[in-house]
Amino acid sequence: MNSATTWGDRIDAAVNATKWPMAIAAAAITPSLVWASLTLFARLVHSPSWSLVPFACGIAAFVILWRRWLGHLSVGRWLVTMEHEVTHAIFAFLTGHKIVSIRATMGSGGEVRYEGRGNWLITAAPYFFPTAVLVLSLLAYLLPFPNLPWPSFLLGIALGYHFISTYRETHRDQSDLKELGNLFSWMFLPAANLAMVSFLIAFAHDGTTGVHAWLADCRQPLNALIAWLQQLVQ
Repeated sequence: MNSATTWGDRIDAAVNATKWPMAIAAAAITPSLVWASLTLFARLVHSPSWSLVPFACGIAAFVILWRRWLGHLSVGRWLVTMEHEVTHAIFAFLTGHKIVSIRATMGSGGEVRYEGRGNWLITAAPYFFPTAVLVLSLLAYLLPFPNLPWPSFLLGIALGYHFISTYRETHRDQSDLKELGNLFSWMFLPAANLAMVSFLIAFAHDGTTGVHAWLADCRQPLNALIAWLQQLVQ
């Protein structure tokens, strides 16, 4: 066993030890995330931002493109599969693994191979992490006419893609979800997706200020619970 594999195995052991604590924590904060999401929606209605127009157009553009054309083509299925495997590969690399190969097909799934045994975060990553956001955010700064709202529009496209790809990939026959287990998947993935999607919408609405407001909304139910418990013990 070489040093790289040893390092990856150590990280795997540490990450795998967090699997059920993370599931419990995710389930526990789900009510706070729901509250923060509803509050964010109310803020969007009462204080709309012009940046949401290209963002919403981006979502709509990708959904229409997928339903009318891309979703019926082999290249569309390949795109979803490749992004899925690349997300596995990103989290494998981040947790100390050397990537051996990445394969995606147009109809029979795909595979990423890496050194080491792996961990639950690598397995779960494609079901909540929007890799397309990273790619399109970089593209936004490379496009001409910087005064146009490319970042917001492409962020909308990325979120639309995330909705569709996650929906397509989340089903009972998915081998990754079988590996994670139904209980863990139901405890962790809804909270992780709600957090990720709300974060991106908050950012599209008002940048870092919107994100800070969303985080404050997430803490509000917890702060109220702590205050209530303090009153009980006094």
